[in-house]
Amino acid sequence: MDKIFEVIRASRKALLSLVENLTTEQMNKIPTGFSNNLAWQIGHLVVSQQVLCYKLSNNDFVIDPSLIDKYRNGSKPESFITAEEIDQIKGYLLSTIDQLEQDLVDQKFNNYTPYTVSTYKGYRLERVEDAIKFIVSHDGLHYGCSLMMKKFV
Repeated sequence: MDKIFEVIRASRKALLSLVENLTTEQMNKIPTGFSNNLAWQIGHLVVSQQVLCYKLSNNDFVIDPSLIDKYRNGSKPESFITAEEIDQIKGYLLSTIDQLEQDLVDQKFNNYTPYTVSTYKGYRLERVEDAIKFIVSHDGLHYGCSLMMKKFV
């Protein structure tokens, strides 16, 4: 799992680097043809990891729970995302992975509820390790979307 965590961190650092010089307005801009923005992309990665790992294991979230509905699968930005919230979700991007790695060592995910992801038809997560492996692909998908979006903001 060490290599998987390394890949997740590298991908998330690349995403942070991609948006580091953007204004709050640029982070909030929804380009034509897209249903969300760069701020939402970051928040969605954080929330997806929390839902797939913590919620499905009946553990408490390690992020502000008010973010879950704002960035969950199927959501879209309903209002302007403040600079403070953008900073908060940027901070969570790496801190939640550090916490996940420690919680995995501490065996906090023994009560995992299997889940079939909607992104890849029929792909079923049977245990938290499956979810963590899926995060690699999911993060890469949204990094690619973010690369495209940045061209239009």
